[in-house]
Amino acid sequence: MRKIFLVTFLIFLKIFISYSQEKNSKLTCKVLDFSTKKPVVYATVMLKKINRGTHADFNGNFEIPLKHHKNGIIKISSIGYKNKEIKLSNLKKEATNIIYLKKSNNKLDEIVIKSSKRKKKLYARQIVRKAVENILENYPTTPHSYIGYYRDYQQPTDDSYQKMIKSDKPIEYLNVHEAIIESFDNGFKTDKLKNKKNQALLYKFTANKDFIQDSTLTIPYDNKKKKYSENVYITPLGGNELNILDLTNAIRNHDKMSFSFTNVFDKDFIKNHFFNLKEIVYLDDIALYKIYLYSLKDKTSYEYSAYGHIYISKNDFAIHKFNYNLYYRKKKKPQYAVTIQYTPKQDKMYLNYISFNNYFETTNGNYFKIAKTIFSAKQNAFKISFNREIDISTIEPFKRNFKIYYKQQKLKIINVSISDTDSRTIKAYIDKNSTKKINFDKEKDNPSYPSYFTFDIKNIKDTRDFEIDKRPSIKLNQYRELFVQEIFTDKKLPLQVNFIDKSLPLSKTIITNKIFKDSYWINSPLKKSKD
Repeated sequence: MRKIFLVTFLIFLKIFISYSQEKNSKLTCKVLDFSTKKPVVYATVMLKKINRGTHADFNGNFEIPLKHHKNGIIKISSIGYKNKEIKLSNLKKEATNIIYLKKSNNKLDEIVIKSSKRKKKLYARQIVRKAVENILENYPTTPHSYIGYYRDYQQPTDDSYQKMIKSDKPIEYLNVHEAIIESFDNGFKTDKLKNKKNQALLYKFTANKDFIQDSTLTIPYDNKKKKYSENVYITPLGGNELNILDLTNAIRNHDKMSFSFTNVFDKDFIKNHFFNLKEIVYLDDIALYKIYLYSLKDKTSYEYSAYGHIYISKNDFAIHKFNYNLYYRKKKKPQYAVTIQYTPKQDKMYLNYISFNNYFETTNGNYFKIAKTIFSAKQNAFKISFNREIDISTIEPFKRNFKIYYKQQKLKIINVSISDTDSRTIKAYIDKNSTKKINFDKEKDNPSYPSYFTFDIKNIKDTRDFEIDKRPSIKLNQYRELFVQEIFTDKKLPLQVNFIDKSLPLSKTIITNKIFKDSYWINSPLKKSKD
């Protein structure tokens, strides 16, 4: 018996140690602005020796696998900041490492085009026009791929969801889905969504159980009642958030419709916006025009306004970064926001990351409603069961709150009482003369018989103070993000049948098994950590 206990204990200990190692298998870091102490959003973090890496999230957090701690060196970069290199051996394993970046010396130089006769000043609109015209020169038109960390999640904009689920604590994130994806791109001359050589493989997928998973909020957009954004149309693509993310990449889809007012980037972007050259900023030693933009009112009407920035290389007019935010009726938070960044590799620009979020509302399916009805001929009463406990005080007056019809004929209810055994069930007793309208002997074998009854129940509430059949409106932001970890500049589509179905959720995709170990890692420091 003692030996059995010892073996069991050793097995448990091994599992516990394995779990602990897995839990602490990454270095945790946070990138902050040296002066403001604010997060450096989406800073690029590259492991120098293997040219593979990750990105800081919206809060400046990122993780690196612990196996690189001894010999790894990371290079952290972000537009407008000086690069920083750090030996991972200098970082702490058990705490969040704070890393500060300093601003680079940004300035607004004299911006000119040189010619044999004279120097001509170059204006913001001209710079943007040259960038648009040079897209096929600056971006790959041949097959390539990139492997990256993908994430989609939802964030409540107010306390409506917290109230609905009666949570004591604020809800920060919902429906966090994470994956490692390889995206195969046949080049910028092909349609990203329709071309059969533009596909993606799913290597890892997880619904993060550290956060609430609520399937009622992940239904496709119907743009009407179930899931919608006020005066904004979101294409209902079967709930595949990755597909929507691909659609919003206006640079990759430069000759296709992307999102409102940027529209077809080649044709509409310049004529729909005003541009103002702010300053010259730097990424490494690359000088970039930082150009502020806003939408023209004759294009958007006074209902909408869009603002953003576009960063264009002073050397070859390649677009490095594009940020776009659309607002409705001067609201403080955008209806949607897009940030796209590309990075130079060899002589072309490849995707570094893309983030797209949109505000939406939904009438949640988790509301107080009837679950089941049964008629008891012996008691001459309907047993009506609800999905939640009933507030008994709201049953009265029952004659006003409860109405039952048989083939559109109203049945007379003489009393309503709560069940002695189930606080979710009430009994509605029917006058005997009313039940004479129902020919039970004739109808008992009729499969359509239950549909002849209609239950019109109003005003009663559950014990959480939610009224019957009132669908609460939940207000959230939907985020989709893809952070590239490694780029393959010359890689064709493999012979593979398990590509991601562009019309289905990622959770229904077959995972392609690859022995990556932690070569590519899920970077999920969404929760606030203690520094």
